[in-house]
Amino acid sequence: MILVMASTGMFGRPVVEGLAKRGLPVRATGRSEKTLATLDAPGAELIPADMDDPSTLDKLMNGVDKVLVNAPMDDQKEVREKNIIEAMIRSGNGAKIVLLTGGVEHDDALGETGLATERLMRSAGLPWSIVGPQTVMESNFKPFRELIQSDNMLMSCVGKAKVGFVALENVTDAFITVLESSKESHIGCEYVITGPEAVSFEEVATAATEALDRRIIYQDMPRDEFRNLMITEAGFTESYVDIEVMCHLDAFRAGKATRITDDFTRLTGKKSKSVKKWWIENSDFFLSA
Repeated sequence: MILVMASTGMFGRPVVEGLAKRGLPVRATGRSEKTLATLDAPGAELIPADMDDPSTLDKLMNGVDKVLVNAPMDDQKEVREKNIIEAMIRSGNGAKIVLLTGGVEHDDALGETGLATERLMRSAGLPWSIVGPQTVMESNFKPFRELIQSDNMLMSCVGKAKVGFVALENVTDAFITVLESSKESHIGCEYVITGPEAVSFEEVATAATEALDRRIIYQDMPRDEFRNLMITEAGFTESYVDIEVMCHLDAFRAGKATRITDDFTRLTGKKSKSVKKWWIENSDFFLSA
């Protein structure tokens, strides 16, 4: 049985649905039955649990041999991942940790959170593998849908920095490959899943222009102005913007997201998707009302 934490999130949902559609035994968990019911995962076990309440996690571990350890990216991420791993230890069934971590290098609180989880994982006495996606195209580009439709524009604050953007589809395939393998496979392996090349936001705008058949420009802004825009115009809270937006853009600007690997090809035998191909495949999303 494969347990996927945060099963209705950006990474958990496609992994659960992909495993279920392959006929593999998968247990999905999230905060509520209502959100779990939205999964397109025939045959999957749907069990509500709260990562903030360790007492609800023990029931998830029965019969489990692999766990995708994954928690929302906020100021409780470290605590929640600690709760998951400790529940795995308490179960005594020797389940394998498959840890979702970031492929972007962070010299900040988010980076320290990731390192703390890795230290606990390595000391837990359980088999483990790490899959770290480089920053995902869907979360970087899809929020600009309205701005593209109204002003033909992408906007950020990273200058000419290059980023190894990766498609969510490729990240999902990498996780499924590790999770459907035997528990003895990939032990101690650390995979960083990236796109085939690092590109600047200006190059992203060029790819969007070609795919959408309309000129898309990239507007680079001073960091603090961009942060303020996210709060005053987009309506996000300061804590959300700092943890889920600015820490990533700061890393981009500092050149900490340029890494390109062949880990995806070595894992799956397939080539990772380029930014240009991603925009072509997702053009309808940006052009439709």
